[in-house]
Formats: sequence, structure tokens, C-alpha cells
Amino acid sequence: MAFENVWEPGGVTTRFTGFVTAAEYVRSAEEICADPRFDTLRFVIKDLLAITGHAIEPEACDPIAAIRHGARYTNPNIYLVLLTTDERLQTLAHPGTDSFLHGLYESHAFASDEAARRWLVAQPPLARPNGRLRRASA
Repeated sequence: MAFENVWEPGGVTTRFTGFVTAAEYVRSAEEICADPRFDTLRFVIKDLLAITGHAIEPEACDPIAAIRHGARYTNPNIYLVLLTTDERLQTLAHPGTDSFLHGLYESHAFASDEAARRWLVAQPPLARPNGRLRRASA
């Protein structure tokens, strides 16, 4: 497995290693969205700093956008952070206006975990209404 989701208070960090495929990137998001803790997440960090390469090309954005569209209905109040120095991957955090990823989440790319966490601490909690697709616990 080329990734591990590490849960922490208020968020989750996905640590990728080795060569990462688009399918693995999507699977990491699916696992996060399927977890009951997803509803209360405030941030997701996708740490791609330790990868040796990737096959996440622009055409891979469609399945990534599909996951983000669905997830946004349940929890739109997530800051999404990518840790990467690869300019091709930075487009996942800073998509163009013609991208299906544009406007789904408040997202940013950073070259270090320290810079990303400093930025996250300075951000106010998001308070966007959601679609409440999940049934409330009894």
C-alpha cells in the first residue's frame, strides 16, 4: 500500500510513499469519507513529500472531483492541504476555473508540513451548511 491515513484531533493526514497511482489517491479519499469521523473533520492533509513518482495526471481529476463533490454534501467545512513540491500535483489544490475540482473545498498546497500547520492554525473554522446526507445517530 502506498498510503496510510493517520487520524488526529480534528483531522487526518494521508502519508503517501513510493510511486502513487491515481487509483490509490482516490482510494485514500474513499477510506476517509467512509469513516464515521469524517462528519467532524476540519482538515485533511495529503502528504506527497515522500513519494518517488506518481501517475496522477489531469485526466485523473474526474474521479477525484466525484469523491470531493459527494464528500462536500456531508462535510463542506474541511480545509484540504496538499504537501508537495511537484507543480503538477499542486493543481489538485489550486485548480483552474475550468476544473471540476474548482470551488469544492478551501484547498492549498505547501512545501512543508510545518508551513501547512501554521496556516491551518491561523484559519477560522468554516461554517458552511451541509446537505446532511447521513442519518443522525439514534
